[in-house]
Amino acid sequence: MKTPQTKLNDQDLLSILDQAAIGLIVANQAGDIRHMNQMAEKMVLPLFLQTNTPPTNIVALLEMIAPGIANTINEYPEDSGFILTQQKQTVEIQHEGQLIVRHFFYSINKVSEHSFVYSFDDITNYHVAQEELARLNQEMAIDRSKFEMAAGVLHDIGNAVVGIGSHLTKARRSLEENDLQTLDKLLKFFEMKREALDAALGSDKSAALVKLVQGLKENQQEFQDRLSTNVKEQMGITSHISDILNIQRQYVSNSESAKRDPVDLKTVLYDALSILMASIEKRGITLDAKIPDDCPKMVGDRTKLIQVFINLIKNALDAIDENQASEHHLKIHLNCNEETVDVEITDSGIGFPTEDAEKFFKRGFSTKDQGSGIGLANSRSVIESHSGTLNISSPGPGKGATVLVSIPLKKD
Repeated sequence: MKTPQTKLNDQDLLSILDQAAIGLIVANQAGDIRHMNQMAEKMVLPLFLQTNTPPTNIVALLEMIAPGIANTINEYPEDSGFILTQQKQTVEIQHEGQLIVRHFFYSINKVSEHSFVYSFDDITNYHVAQEELARLNQEMAIDRSKFEMAAGVLHDIGNAVVGIGSHLTKARRSLEENDLQTLDKLLKFFEMKREALDAALGSDKSAALVKLVQGLKENQQEFQDRLSTNVKEQMGITSHISDILNIQRQYVSNSESAKRDPVDLKTVLYDALSILMASIEKRGITLDAKIPDDCPKMVGDRTKLIQVFINLIKNALDAIDENQASEHHLKIHLNCNEETVDVEITDSGIGFPTEDAEKFFKRGFSTKDQGSGIGLANSRSVIESHSGTLNISSPGPGKGATVLVSIPLKKD
């Protein structure tokens, strides 16, 4: 079936031309404008005003923006066709004291010897979007590079930790192979041969010899016990560091574990403190730790929670370092109730304006020169993944800060 055709008159054509979504200008070969639609007026008239050019000749305007256009038009050999297609042009316009940058595509179509159609399409929004996309891609590439470097560093540290653990294991085995049994056997032998020793050395010298060996045995036992305790603690710390490295690898690879087990928050805090205790003592900080033994267990990811509290305590230590107060205090209180377990960490650090609290949880925000600005944001994410909350507050600069972590006890 043939669709009925209705011939459009000149007025209809002009109306369609005026309402087109792109700027259209009809001109002769010299560029004298015969018609300009509404979109062309919106886009091109500001350029005429900017260049102090009368809005009567489009070629004169384009020559000022892209020299050589007139020659291109005059030298076009065909009777009709596109002289230029989708030429990109950037122009700067001063308007009310502001510099406005616009981006255009323009085309020139020779319709006949006396009619040329100039079309303009404002692609500023598209151009800005493309630039933003390019910027984001560049940032993503940089981030990927950083993550790859971080993964490499974590791998190297992990290897070093494994090496330390291996040496500690060897040290523990060496401690098990001690001379205590030999000294004990020697003491028993002396007791059995006491009369012979008294006869050979005299009772005083014999008693002194037995006492000497007994003292050697006691000293060796004390040394063994102390060294064994230290090795055991170091192996525990090494294990915690390995757990922390695993957490960091998960952050870098963006593949967090969904593992959830019963967790005693008391031991989590003790483990975090054991790793940082040397730093606390070195700074001369008075520690007030109230961690009750009877808190119920919660369900969560123990290694991630250790990392969170290490980060929170370390932040408190850094804040204390920045404060010039004569005395330094750190308070860590664990409170339990029927519904939640709450941890309050209060420091005597540098503090901050009350209204700045939420800024600390924005990724990239840091008050430290070498800070990454992701520690608190990651910590809050971990706590929120446990259906909990993490907030920080301060009464003001120089007055310390308090971090409050609250995690619900999930009941069956």
